[in-house]
Amino acid sequence: MVKVIASRDKRIPQGARLTTINGHKIEDFLEFQFYNDSDTTRHIVLEYNSTRKKVTYRRCQEIPVTLDTPRYRVCTNNCHFCFIKGLPGSLRKELYFKDDDYRLSFVFGNFLSLTNIKRSDISRIARLKLSPLYVSVHTTDPELRARLFKNERAAMITEQLKALGSHGVKLHCQIVVIPGITDGRSLLKTIAELWQLYPAVASIGIVPVGKTKYMKGIPLVSKKESRSILKIVNMLHQYFRGITHRGLVYLADEFYLKAGYPIPEREYYDDYPQYENGIGMVRSFLEEMKGIRRLKKSKGRHLILTGVSAYPYLERLKTRLAPGIRIEINPVTNRFLGKTVTVSGLLCAGDINRHISAHGSKFDRIILPPNCVNDKGQFLDGKTITDKRAFISPKSLKELISCL
Repeated sequence: MVKVIASRDKRIPQGARLTTINGHKIEDFLEFQFYNDSDTTRHIVLEYNSTRKKVTYRRCQEIPVTLDTPRYRVCTNNCHFCFIKGLPGSLRKELYFKDDDYRLSFVFGNFLSLTNIKRSDISRIARLKLSPLYVSVHTTDPELRARLFKNERAAMITEQLKALGSHGVKLHCQIVVIPGITDGRSLLKTIAELWQLYPAVASIGIVPVGKTKYMKGIPLVSKKESRSILKIVNMLHQYFRGITHRGLVYLADEFYLKAGYPIPEREYYDDYPQYENGIGMVRSFLEEMKGIRRLKKSKGRHLILTGVSAYPYLERLKTRLAPGIRIEINPVTNRFLGKTVTVSGLLCAGDINRHISAHGSKFDRIILPPNCVNDKGQFLDGKTITDKRAFISPKSLKELISCL
């Protein structure tokens, strides 16, 4: 049963517990959404002050309640390459929450390890049709995966993927490449074994391990290794495409940036199955840029700030807009987390303020990346931007251009 924390129906008091809909037990919002079919009549049973109450909603009637947020499962693994471990202390509490919950994977696309999944969970996932799910695989080798996750249950990954796939659950898998550990033969073996689970495994995203200056003993993927991985994996990509008409295995943008190679064309990414994993973001930006018209003039002098990785592509945008337009693009070095962190989404207010103080005096407006703050407008380091000329860019490139 799940607690009602707000209601617009006097028949359902706040604090009541919703137990069933048409006889189906309601554990949390997932059952509520699944069984709350507005095309049918719904009989809901409530418990309140030790009494049970039945309320009926006819076809097309809304059940106007807000349900309590469930307690999500916390990651119990102890991966030495965990990015959250590389955060400094004294940040916002929620930044240290290591979720590992299949509900968040289904709703938001968060990657999970499956080390806390039980048979009953798989049955529930199948019953509620929670598909797709996103899984951090890294390796299919049982012993190696158990060592990486420091959790014996991590060795069960292949059996778990097979079980989910047998129930029709689509799986988007992730492999983090750690030099000397999950690269080379290990990488090829993992891709090959995940390929055996196609079409249940709908995509395989390969990303390089990331680290902050607070993480020790973790080697980064080099330019040479990036080129080697690109060569091998893209051969597999073409092989899979010849059989399935989809690439199946996709490399993170960072591999191309590190290797100094051009970003693949739009067709490489199919329907961008792992966009939020940093796979296809640059190509999506380049495609959006194709529809941008040249500007004859701008509303003042603008400074656009971005991360080191995105800087060359925003420079292309500047060139495309107009030769004489008063815009400058500056990359901001991430001192807070370290120079190895180059994405705009992890820029902090302290580093941005420092850059504006040093380089921003001649501009009328200063535009910040849209992904450097959360939904509440908070920066990673909890600080604020002190310069009143600065504002967060709209997410759409067309909307950004309208600001200029």
